[in-house]
Amino acid sequence: MTRPDERIGEVRARVLDSGFDFCVVCNEQDVVLGLLRGDALAKDEDRDADTVMELGPKTIRPNAPVETLLQSRTGQGSKSWIVTTPNGVLLGVLLRSDAERAL
Repeated sequence: MTRPDERIGEVRARVLDSGFDFCVVCNEQDVVLGLLRGDALAKDEDRDADTVMELGPKTIRPNAPVETLLQSRTGQGSKSWIVTTPNGVLLGVLLRSDAERAL
């Protein structure tokens, strides 16, 4: 997770160290604002995250049935899902491999 005013260079280093290929951007209340991945993480390292993030990424609720996620058209090909409260507060990320293992 990162804040909107963090520099891409700092975020990129953390993402590479984490083994993930994306980073969720949240405000001070941990409400999901956007997503950094792909080309956004390759941008000028001095730019702020909020200038290059994808706005309003798709999220799921913690009570979403795993079977439904894996079988839905939008879930096909997804490697992970961002899990939030109904108010958009980040709870975590569900990896496809964990969802498949849970079944």
